Amino acid sequence: MLALAGERDIAPREFNLPATSDWRKLVMVFNSLEFDKVRLYAGVWGGQGGQFWIDDWTLEEVGPVNVLRRPGTPVTVRSADGATTHLEGKDYAPLRDPELNPYRVDREAMPLKVVPGGRIAEGDRLRVNWHHSMLIHDSQVTLCMGEPAVYEIFDHEMKLLAERLRPRRMMLNMDEVRMGGTCLACRGRPMGVLLGECITRATQIVRRHMPGAAVYVWSDMLDPNHNAHGGYYLVKGDFTGSWEHAPKDLIISVWGGAPRKESLRFFADRGFQTLVACYYDADDLKETQAWMAAARPLPKVRGFMYTPWTKKYGLLPAFGDLLVCEWPPDRLESSTCGTWGQQVKFGPRRYKLAPPPPRTLH
Repeated sequence: MLALAGERDIAPREFNLPATSDWRKLVMVFNSLEFDKVRLYAGVWGGQGGQFWIDDWTLEEVGPVNVLRRPGTPVTVRSADGATTHLEGKDYAPLRDPELNPYRVDREAMPLKVVPGGRIAEGDRLRVNWHHSMLIHDSQVTLCMGEPAVYEIFDHEMKLLAERLRPRRMMLNMDEVRMGGTCLACRGRPMGVLLGECITRATQIVRRHMPGAAVYVWSDMLDPNHNAHGGYYLVKGDFTGSWEHAPKDLIISVWGGAPRKESLRFFADRGFQTLVACYYDADDLKETQAWMAAARPLPKVRGFMYTPWTKKYGLLPAFGDLLVCEWPPDRLESSTCGTWGQQVKFGPRRYKLAPPPPRTLH
């Protein structure tokens, strides 16, 4: 299902349905935002055969469901004319959703309960404003990079990770940031600056608890050739320039299906180290070879990562053989396969990791 306002998809939602099934009820929520006209679509895109039916299509305005309550997402209740702003706890009971679940929207909206003795009288018409979660595709829920509690939680998690595992490498999962600029904590902020600040603070937290740890980050939100631009999903703002606000000692994990020559060059020209995240569930390693060819003339390439999306590991041995045979050993800077002197087997051959200069075999 699609909800389009102009050319913008304001409810990017997917449903994973079996090829054959009985009738199923599908429910999607969209927020019309600042738009006064929305086009709704339901169908199958890219289908090649078979039949399906759509019936009992309904559209209805909904009340408070999945209400978010944090400093950046206040609830406001005003009189219909906007002249009076009512007070939570005095005029109406706190509006908190005990069943908050972004993956479930097909339920009754919460009632607004009037507090006896308050200024809201029986029959008064009210204008209620709240923030709600949005599910993107079939599972993605975006956090707010401007909310201070995010970094308190991250700090707590890094402390526990350092105490129990103390990893030498950390990957920041800062890819596909598909919502932002829509609550009081981030509204009006330049999104590229905010993203850079978020990555910088996360990196500082990692290194406070794990000094010397190498910090990796996915490339797309720092790459103008990928997702670092305006008009991105439900984001109100523009990620252009985000790369200028990220730490320069990050290791950028450049990813995507087909080789991204322009992306590899973009980060190389700005002095970043890169990890090439290639493969992506193909039936052969032709694209992996193309990634290697694109990376070969560039500096600061730390290695290659076998990056399946669907847990497809059948080509991992051949991937290792390809890396060992085709990539110059002196270009690999550190090992993630084991300690020095360990035997590491790729495909039919076995290799021994040598002492410095170190190598990376991903």
